[in-house]
Amino acid sequence: MLLGFVSLRVWPRRRPAERAAHPADRLGADAAYGIGLTLGRDGHHLAALEYFGSAARQAPDWWAARQSYASALYNGAQEARVHLGKEEPATRSSVERIAMVNASMRESRGADSLAQQPGDHALIAFQNGQTLHTFGLVDDALVEFRRAAALDPSSKMIASALRGAERRLASGGQAE
Repeated sequence: MLLGFVSLRVWPRRRPAERAAHPADRLGADAAYGIGLTLGRDGHHLAALEYFGSAARQAPDWWAARQSYASALYNGAQEARVHLGKEEPATRSSVERIAMVNASMRESRGADSLAQQPGDHALIAFQNGQTLHTFGLVDDALVEFRRAAALDPSSKMIASALRGAERRLASGGQAE
């Protein structure tokens, strides 16, 4: 018994396996950001998360990396896949999707605090408005769309979103 006790105390202990580094962690911020853009453009938002996250960690003052990470979180929460012939959310649970949307909104606020140009703030406000509008929070979306329109009055995309939110609110929240 003494021998067993000594062997447990002296025997080298296994260390927990460390998580393997994601390929995004081996890239520079610009390269990771570029791959994230490509993946996101192709609709692979969950795959883009690690790349945008890596870019944002490496360049913490880069508002565009933070906002792209926020967008990938939001879009990833909405991403679907086909499983057993049926389209379903790519994430495991609604709780996970809600957490991703909350994280997206937090990251977006961080990006807005870093942005310098009015057009950058307008883009962030527009994307926040889209998020809120999607979840049926039309009055909150309207506030964001109006802020975006004030920051970038020449944007037709923002003006169209603003008009749509105003129509939806005027109709009692009915879908367009």
